[in-house]
Amino acid sequence: MPTEQSASPCMAATDLVYDLRLGSASSDAYYEEIARFSDTITAEIERQAGTVVDGYRNHILDFLREDERSRGEYALDLLMMGLALGRYLGAAEKTPKWVVGLARELFWLRRESAWSKPLADLGRAVLGRFFLAPQLTNTTTAAEFSLNRLPRLIDWLQATGEFEQEVRRLNNWRSFLGTLPEEAASRCMRISFEVFTWFEREAAITLEAYTRGVPGFLTTEYSRRGLREDQVFCGMRPAEYHLSMVAAEIMNRGLRRRFDQTTRKAVLVPGCMRGELAKTCRARVDGIDLTCTGCDTSCAVNRITEQMRNLGVEVYIVPKSTGFSRWIERWQGERNTGVVAVACLLNILPGGHEMRARCIPSQCVPLDYPGCEKHWRREGIPTGVNEDRLVKILTPPGN
Repeated sequence: MPTEQSASPCMAATDLVYDLRLGSASSDAYYEEIARFSDTITAEIERQAGTVVDGYRNHILDFLREDERSRGEYALDLLMMGLALGRYLGAAEKTPKWVVGLARELFWLRRESAWSKPLADLGRAVLGRFFLAPQLTNTTTAAEFSLNRLPRLIDWLQATGEFEQEVRRLNNWRSFLGTLPEEAASRCMRISFEVFTWFEREAAITLEAYTRGVPGFLTTEYSRRGLREDQVFCGMRPAEYHLSMVAAEIMNRGLRRRFDQTTRKAVLVPGCMRGELAKTCRARVDGIDLTCTGCDTSCAVNRITEQMRNLGVEVYIVPKSTGFSRWIERWQGERNTGVVAVACLLNILPGGHEMRARCIPSQCVPLDYPGCEKHWRREGIPTGVNEDRLVKILTPPGN
């Protein structure tokens, strides 16, 4: 039976950074389109760079001893390296080394000490505003790629605090490329850049309608926000949203079989789905767990919790994306629990990689639109997700 969509409270909002509904009450059409587009992307990567993906995959399996992933996920790694080279290499090489070193120390400090987190974030905000984000206008070309430039890029990405999982994948590329002759390594880097350039162009044609709010956000709200520690994260361009869309589809495919084999399921929903109701939310607190008590029938989290209860699925509220890692530690290596994470598009790729790395059978569902005060709006709005999609993922095969 179709479920009520949570989109309706925000149908009047016209300044959404992205919107998977395209003005309708449902994002069903988006999921059909992204499935077709992902097929096109993986087929073209196979044509343009299949031999590079082969070499990388074999190195990952034989030398680095990672668990095997789907073919599409290795193709995603190629796209991710191409994006990093084209978007961030120039910035990495123009940023003073002392800034990168200090930013890395501050990011470490905020994670290791709760009392120093506000001060560390202030320092990161200053570095981001005046030293990191301004360098993003520096670009590079395929003719300039060489393996000895990759460490500087990796250090810069790590210093921002926004690319932990991407850095791990780039280190895998660095390991693989280091086994190749210098010219062959440079050629692989050029191929990844050229494939991503192709992807960026094709995605702009197919997916631009969903992210038409990004340029406006960058020139208005983002440009006026002053000192914020999320400068790099919120400054991402449409291509990075498009890559996250494709990543969600491809990673779900790669993890689906293992997810379906689990007997216990859990859903993580972001606290922003409550919107203003978060201020009066009576969620039950048990350690780091927040679970809905049904205090407001108009709340999307309440509605989803009721739907999932009928399927025998637990629902947990994650108030902040920074708490995601703490929430999923309990399921690390527990192969009989399947986890579905509902998240903002830009958190999909790193979240999926982290659950993969922790051997958690998982699926992800992007929010239909973002609306939290922390990142996207001066006044937050309750976010929404395609609830029919969520139910479909959690319905046992054959039912």
